[in-house]
Amino acid sequence: MQDVKRAGAGLLAAALVGCRLAAATPALGPITIDDPAAFLAQLRCPDGRLEVAEPRCANAAPQTAADPMRMRRRDWPPPEGYIAQDAILGPGGPETIWANPPFGRAVTARGDGGEIYAVEGGTVRVVATQDGGKPYLQGFYGAHCGGTGWIVFRADAPTGRWASLVAHLSGERVPSMCFAWSAAFTRYRLEQVAAPWVVGGVRRDIVRPTIISEHYDRASIEAATAMERSLFAKGVGRIVWESWSRRAAPSVDLAARCPGAAWSTPPGPGWRLVDCRYATNLVTADGSMTGAAFGWPPPIAKPGP
Repeated sequence: MQDVKRAGAGLLAAALVGCRLAAATPALGPITIDDPAAFLAQLRCPDGRLEVAEPRCANAAPQTAADPMRMRRRDWPPPEGYIAQDAILGPGGPETIWANPPFGRAVTARGDGGEIYAVEGGTVRVVATQDGGKPYLQGFYGAHCGGTGWIVFRADAPTGRWASLVAHLSGERVPSMCFAWSAAFTRYRLEQVAAPWVVGGVRRDIVRPTIISEHYDRASIEAATAMERSLFAKGVGRIVWESWSRRAAPSVDLAARCPGAAWSTPPGPGWRLVDCRYATNLVTADGSMTGAAFGWPPPIAKPGP
């Protein structure tokens, strides 16, 4: 795995960089994570199994877009779940990709897509995402043009307490001009987390160093009405995504989809869980699919002036 360095999605570099004003990201505190990218890609053993299922395998390496998928992470409920999710190193950097049945080449009309990350100066940002919520690739703008973009976590993630900042960003169709306007309270921490897994059909807890990251829709928790929480396990990538709200109604099958982890708690009174994905259900695959064959993200057009 590469050290902390500029590892953003080169495919989107031209589309997501506009005016070059100073970003409003606070200075890093004491460094606790040597390689933030280690929390963004899953380690693959030489036989194709994921290292999280075989933690003593020799020569495990981050899975790349060219590697045959012989084991995939699906969400709950087991055995099949709803989607397949893989955290890989794409041509331009770390990506999380997800696919709906039949788990073939990406068809965005059925909700296939993913998320692209950039690692810059010890800060991890979401560069762009695509899912069934919007019929296009959505970029998160703000970094390098007066804001911060969507910050997920930074290399100064503490243990035993939260680090926090207020991010400034906008979410727009790719390509768009770069600007930042909305404020998003963000907090993150590094902890040893026991997450629920299914390995070989058997339910068990696996403990990993894990980043817990929370992104709110306002400049403070008190003013916010929605929050997304993500858990990124070292050597695995994002294993849990949760959506919390003070207003929305929960999905009908949360009990089956959300087995819960130690950090699956409301951030305060009045908050409730409304949706989730636990990508910790390991399923054997035949190796016919690769990240490259999946065919996401789509080609990006050159932005306007």
